[in-house]
Amino acid sequence: MAKQILAGVKEENLNEVAHYLMICIPFDEDMCSYTDAWLGELYKNSYPLVSKGMWSAVINLKTHKLLNWKPEYGSLYFQAKVCDSGTYFLLDKGKQVICKIAGYVPNGLIPEADDCGDYIRLRINHDGMIENWPEKADFSEFTDGAEIVKSIDTDIEEEPILDTKVEFTYSQLMSKLLCLPKFLQMEIGKALIANASEGFEDEDDEC
Repeated sequence: MAKQILAGVKEENLNEVAHYLMICIPFDEDMCSYTDAWLGELYKNSYPLVSKGMWSAVINLKTHKLLNWKPEYGSLYFQAKVCDSGTYFLLDKGKQVICKIAGYVPNGLIPEADDCGDYIRLRINHDGMIENWPEKADFSEFTDGAEIVKSIDTDIEEEPILDTKVEFTYSQLMSKLLCLPKFLQMEIGKALIANASEGFEDEDDEC
C-alpha cells in the first residue's frame, strides 16, 4: 500500500487544508451495488458515477456532498467491497492533491467506520448530500506512516477486486485513463511521455 503526504502538510491542520476527497475504485457488479428504496437494486447501465469499469467520485468535505452527483440519479444507497483496490486523494481548496492512499479504504473518513478498510457504504440523497458522512473527520489514516514528498504521485494504482490476475490491452488502459479527472489525465500523460522519452534515449545510445 502506498501513502504519500505533501511536505509541509500536517495531520493537525488537515481539517482546515483538506477540502475535497477523490475516490477511484474499480466497479465490479458482483462486489458493488446501488439500491433504490422503491426500485430495489439497480442493474446494468444504471450505475451513476461509473465509467468504463471505474467508479469515481469527488466529495466536498465541508458540505459532505458529491460534486459529480446529478438530481436525476435520485436518492440511492451505494455499497462496494473494495478489497485494497482503491485510490484516495485529499485535495486542497484549489483542488491540488495533498495526500494519497493506494490500498485499503480509509474508513476513518469514508463510511462506515467499523468496516476495517474493506467497504465503502454511502447513503446519497438526490442532491448529492451523503447522509451518513461523519461529522468529525479522521485523517490519521492518510498521515500515519505516509511518505513525505514534494509532489504527489497521481497514478491510479488499481489492484483487481477479485484475487485474479488482470491484464489490460493498450486500448483498455487508455479507456481507463480517459475516465479519470482532467488534471489526473494530464499528470499521468506527462509521466508516460517522460518514460517514452527515456526509452528513445536508450535506443539512441545502443545505436
